[in-house]
Amino acid sequence: MLVKPWLFLLAAIAAEISGVTTMKLVSDSGSWEALLFMYAMIGLSFYFLATTMQYLPMALTYATWETIGLIAIAFIGFRFFGEQVSTLKLVGMGVLLVGVMLVNLGVPHQVEES
Repeated sequence: MLVKPWLFLLAAIAAEISGVTTMKLVSDSGSWEALLFMYAMIGLSFYFLATTMQYLPMALTYATWETIGLIAIAFIGFRFFGEQVSTLKLVGMGVLLVGVMLVNLGVPHQVEES
């Protein structure tokens, strides 16, 4: 297993989380600096996501990026913005995690390094 694509994927997830969290802050404040930072982070996230897809299958990359990002954003919303996490939301996130694991199991594990 190659480590490099997973590091790119983690960078994409971190940038996405930063961008989406900033999006929430921008919606409350309307700061132009925060808006520019948000766009930069979302753009950086897509750059790292595209770079990851050079090494890993698109379905695995996107499913992992979206699921981990969603779970992190749900936690941030709960912890810092007072958003509720219901039982149904938790079950939904669990189903997404199982889906990512199944997608991962369905991917041939002989990914060649470019």
